[in-house]
Formats: sequence, C-alpha cells, structure tokens
Amino acid sequence: MYKNLVKNKSFMLLSLGGFISAIGDYMYYVAITIALYDMTKSVMSIALMWLSRAVLRIPVQYLAGIMTDRYNKKKIIFYANSISSIIAFLFIFADNNRIWLAYILAFLLQSLNDLDESSESAILPELVIKEELPYANSVFSVLQSICTFLSPALAGVIYKVYGSNILFVINAISFLIAGVLFSFIKYTHCTVGNSISKFEIFKSGAEGFKIILKYTDIKNMLVVVSMIAVLGRFYETYKVVIADVQLRIGSDGIIYFDYAFAIGGLLVPLILKWLSKYKQIKIFIIASLITGIGFLIFGYSNQFIFTFIVLILVGIVQTIQGIYSRSIIQKEIPQEYIGRVFSFYKILLTAFAILGLIIADPLYKALGAGNSFFIIVLVLLIICVKQLLHKDNNCNSNSNLEKRNL
Repeated sequence: MYKNLVKNKSFMLLSLGGFISAIGDYMYYVAITIALYDMTKSVMSIALMWLSRAVLRIPVQYLAGIMTDRYNKKKIIFYANSISSIIAFLFIFADNNRIWLAYILAFLLQSLNDLDESSESAILPELVIKEELPYANSVFSVLQSICTFLSPALAGVIYKVYGSNILFVINAISFLIAGVLFSFIKYTHCTVGNSISKFEIFKSGAEGFKIILKYTDIKNMLVVVSMIAVLGRFYETYKVVIADVQLRIGSDGIIYFDYAFAIGGLLVPLILKWLSKYKQIKIFIIASLITGIGFLIFGYSNQFIFTFIVLILVGIVQTIQGIYSRSIIQKEIPQEYIGRVFSFYKILLTAFAILGLIIADPLYKALGAGNSFFIIVLVLLIICVKQLLHKDNNCNSNSNLEKRNL
C-alpha cells in the first residue's frame, strides 16, 4: 500500500506541503505557549489563548464544510495557505503591550487552518483509493510526528537565542512554500452549482449534517471524540504547570512531552497492518479509552521518566485514533457530503474544546490536574465500555440469528 502512495505524485505533494506547513505550526505553538506563560505565570492566560482560537470558529467551520463540498478543493487549500502566510507574519507585531493582537491572529490563523484541513481531508479520497485511506492517513500522522519530534527542539533553541519573532517568520515562510507545492496537485473539480443564497447555506449545511444520523459508527465516534476534545484542552492548559510544578523540569519541559508524542506517532505504521484485520470503529473506541487513561496518569504523575513513557503510549493510541476517525468518515460518507461531515466533526471538537477551556482553570484551582482529568476520563470510560458491550451483543445476536437460519 505504501509503495503505491509513494508513486502517487498528487498525494506526495499534498503530504509534503502539509508537512512543511506543520513544521512552522509546531514551532509557533511551542513559542506562543511558553511566551504567554513566562509573561504571566498564569494557567488562565494559556486557556485564553486557546479560547481565542476557538471563539467564533463554529460558524467558520460550518461554512468551511459547505465551501469544501461546493468549490474547488485545490484552490481552497492554496488560498488558505497563502493568506495564512500573511497572518503568521503579523505575529511579529504582538508584544507585551498587545497580547490581544496575538489572540485575534490566533483565531484567524486557526479559522484558515480549519478551512484547509476540511479541504485536505475531503480531497484525499479523490487522490487515493478507499483501501489506501488508512495508510494515507497514517503517512500524514507520521509526518506530523516527525514535525513534533524536530520542531520543539528547533523552536526551543531559536526561542532562547532570538526570541519568538523569528519563529513567526518561519511559520509564515512554511505556509508560503506549502501553498506553492499544493498548486501542482493534479485535480479536476466537478462543479456542483453556482453562488449560494443565504437560505441555501442553511439548507446545504443541514443536509450534510443529517446524513450523519444514517451511520451508527460515525455517531458513536462523535460521542467519543467529544470527551477526547475536553481532555485535549485540559492537557494543553495543564502541561506547562505539570512540567514546572509537579515534575520540576521548568516551563520549557513541555518540549519533552512533544518528543514523547512524536516517538509514539512514529511507531504506529509498524502496527497498522496488524490492526487492519479488526473493525475500524472498535479500534477507534479502544484507542480512545487508552488515550483517556494515559491522560489521567499524566495528570497525577510526579516522575519525569514515567511520564515520558506514558506519553509515548498516549502518542501511539492517539495517532491510531486520529487515523481511524478520518478513515471512517472518508470511507463511509458519500463524496459530496464529506466536507460538511468533517465540518460537523470539527464543530463538535471545537464546542467541547471550548467547554474544556472554560472549566479547566476553575477545576484546576479546586481539584488539581489529576482529579480534573479523572472526572472526564470516568465519563469517557462509561461511554466506551457501553459502546463496546453494545457491539459485542449485536455481534452475538447476529451470530445466533445466522445459526437459527441454518
């Protein structure tokens, strides 16, 4: 499967462009997180940064899905990266006196990223065959892991020597290069229609979302990812404090956390072929459950080596979860609805991420990191076990029915 993907020039351009832009993104994430914490020594400032990226994203994501399904996906990807290059450069004007500007730019950059990701996810099934989708998504995940492995080290060194502005410039350049690569993808767009009226915007979006109700596996998957989204925001909010206070390795210790995730992600292709014999939704649910347990251990951890090993495991299962969540949508949903379904998927993640951001700081102050993780993981555990038992019962019922028919 991987050999066929390497020969696919359009896929290689899509993955290489995403890889280059991701390098810049990861360096930007590390820089802005450390900078905000060092300036304020406050968990709340980090939560507000993530919130600024989330606020008003829901209507943007809604429109992104409709645009992806209706307009030329290749052009959307190209323009999203080109405009992102300009916005990323403007971060050099954000400083101690203009922190608000960083929040606004973060929102704009994230909105364009949502549009880009929606289009990239929707165009992939048109560039590769269905059987290759899990492997294609695993290539993206491996490249993301490589970015996670390389970028934090570079970002840490560059940040300490030159400050954050150079990182913002690097991010801008990465978007520009990615846009050029995306422009060479061979893709023929099939025109769906002309301009959309206000009424059609709501109607078109509703049609895309209603189709989800026809697919049980996707409905179950969306319930699970809602809890994972909350845990993800807890992790992003608490990780600096856990590194600085619980593990006593300093605020820049979050770089080591990124290394652990990267190592885990790089190991996934080694086990992907073995996983292919099992049902995708079941793999997704089990991976999600292990992800939650890993975050729970992370919240209580006070020893660095043990934490590093746990995060490698989380990196493995979270990568598997991401691969199969995308593959399930790309494989089961009709092509003309993929953009809107991915849009709803992102809207759900955003909504629950906002919930996580809102409750992260008060829960931390009242209960601490470990107990905060415990509450959400308990809910996730109940959901996952219930879904697994339900599927096993369905399998047994179907088996008994077949025996009676025989």
